[in-house]
Amino acid sequence: MSMPIILFILKALEGRGAERMVTTLASAYAKMGHSVHILCLEETQDMPLDADIHYHIMPYDEVFSEQDIEPNSKQAQAYEAVAKRIDEYVLSQIGTPNLILANIYKVNWIMAYSQLPNIVNVLHTALSKQFEYQLSDKPLQTISHLRMVYGAHLCSCVSDGARKDLISLLGDITKTTTIYNPCDATWIQSKALQKPHIEQFGLADKQYIIHVASFDTMKGHRDLLQAYAKTERKLPLVLVGKGKLEAEIKALAFQLNISDCVRFLGFQTNPYPIIASTALMVLTSKFEGFGYVIVEAQALGVPVISTDCPFGPRELLPVKNLIPVGDIEGLAMLIDQAVDNLTNYIVPLNQQLLPNHIAQQYLEFGVALNSLDKND
Repeated sequence: MSMPIILFILKALEGRGAERMVTTLASAYAKMGHSVHILCLEETQDMPLDADIHYHIMPYDEVFSEQDIEPNSKQAQAYEAVAKRIDEYVLSQIGTPNLILANIYKVNWIMAYSQLPNIVNVLHTALSKQFEYQLSDKPLQTISHLRMVYGAHLCSCVSDGARKDLISLLGDITKTTTIYNPCDATWIQSKALQKPHIEQFGLADKQYIIHVASFDTMKGHRDLLQAYAKTERKLPLVLVGKGKLEAEIKALAFQLNISDCVRFLGFQTNPYPIIASTALMVLTSKFEGFGYVIVEAQALGVPVISTDCPFGPRELLPVKNLIPVGDIEGLAMLIDQAVDNLTNYIVPLNQQLLPNHIAQQYLEFGVALNSLDKND
């Protein structure tokens, strides 16, 4: 029996979220003795890969600024041509994969035209949110396009909320499942022991509250600062991340007269030492696909409280750690309660989230179902 071939397809190896999930799972499959391949459409690689993972670039040159979802648009034709090139490349250079995980909408759309077997589309966020604008602008056309894209193959969603969202939006168009993002606890714990040490930021161990997120409306910085201003402010609030709203949030801290207690640390390549030493992590998102920082905090034994936003946090935390989105008073009270009783808000990492479990779940979903389908 030859080694099973696992293929990941995504746009580029940069950033967080989907890319982190791919590199984590790729390592897990490599450790299981599989032949692991990552195929990208662009040549930007920010994330290091294990030596035994094969990295392929299938350069994709055309850029479409506006999405044209008409069935026979130039874009659809271009994507169909790319799919053909991917199929030919994979079969000639890699072999027939036992499992293909296609990540990100653009790749899902391209792979809808693929003839390769064992494809699973991985949805990292909820479609109704991702396509909110298009759905209000051209609902029928958008839905029929998404049915074409996601009806082509099996679909796996990173939270059960996102899976239910897919079904309520598009109907029962394909077999779906929920497979959470893997959490490589050992890797996170080892990163937490590296630099930067918190002293260089003038922080003391377990003497601050942390919020890690890009400065984007979805992440709820405004609500966080308004709630924090109403707390006893026993501990300073540390914000890690960068983004277009940063200046606006700094101004808000000033308006609320809490600038002296709020620290902006900017983007940190390795945020784990700062997360590991915090007293409490707060997540105030209005919306998430999964809520990866919650799991990272759990891997480091850090207490976490969060907004009960769609989707993810309620699947990772008990009710007492959650507060409704927009409840500023409630959030302030929850922060004070947690600061006074930290151990109450520590939630151990669910061991089912470890990479080898998640890797196994994709194999069982993608491979088993396809072999069943052939015998129907």
